Amino acid sequence: MIPKYQVFISSTYEDLKQERDLVVKALLEMGHIPVGMEMFSAGDESQWQVIARTIEQTDYYVVVVANRYGSIEPQTGISYTEKEYSYAESLGVPMLGFVIDGRALWPLDRQEDDEKKRESLGRFKERVRQKICSMWDSGTDLAGK
Repeated sequence: MIPKYQVFISSTYEDLKQERDLVVKALLEMGHIPVGMEMFSAGDESQWQVIARTIEQTDYYVVVVANRYGSIEPQTGISYTEKEYSYAESLGVPMLGFVIDGRALWPLDRQEDDEKKRESLGRFKERVRQKICSMWDSGTDLAGK
């Protein structure tokens, strides 16, 4: 029997909806179980408690990074995506990173316009590249990888 793995998909959300959908489809076609915050409601628990528990129960953590850093978590000053990444890393969950190629054509309305967030995004991209990481330039390219 071929094993089925639960794969947590992390990224900014609004700017990567289409790309996330393609990744979910690719994982389903491979017979795995994709999970991400858009797939269930937090209910009575705090959103972070739900995220943390889901990451703890996952077999793999996938992070997709494009040109937005995302919403900042007030207590840490980092994006929620980077907070998820740090948590998965601290647990030793096997991680796969996908960082957009700097030469990829990308709509301006899907790029970070805040200078401080752009700097944080650059550091985060470099951090993700330090582990197993592939570069991508389109949703189709991302899903294929």
